[in-house]
Amino acid sequence: MKLAAILAIAMLSSACAQAEEADPNRLDWLTGCWQSVGNGAREVWSESEDGYYFGYSIVLKDGHAVFFEQMRVDPAPLPIFNAYPNGEGPFPFPATEITEQSVTFANPAHDFPQKIKYWRDGDMLKAVISRIDDSSPGSFNFTRCSGQ
Repeated sequence: MKLAAILAIAMLSSACAQAEEADPNRLDWLTGCWQSVGNGAREVWSESEDGYYFGYSIVLKDGHAVFFEQMRVDPAPLPIFNAYPNGEGPFPFPATEITEQSVTFANPAHDFPQKIKYWRDGDMLKAVISRIDDSSPGSFNFTRCSGQ
């Protein structure tokens, strides 16, 4: 019994150390106001609040909102993207891959999308949503909103 308790404490300590090692600001390249090239979508992401990022996405057509989504990224050794499309959710998408300028989130149990990838390409923010096998992709190319 003592051995099990010691192992449990060691595993918990290791998990806490890994969480502390994760840079809470590692997605700062995502922050700001981003306007899509060509389809009326806009995403706005807050600066890190101790590893939490808050955002929203809106798609306008003929001056009217046809889609709205709130988003939150929770910190962890690997972040978790939480989507609230049209006020429903959250639908969690744990990160499956993260680099200095990209992050991929996935939830194979979600209907669509099942995979969300963001990355920076110079001054552009790019995103792709797709099924878990990368089929049915939807691509977004964003530039900074005017005045930023």
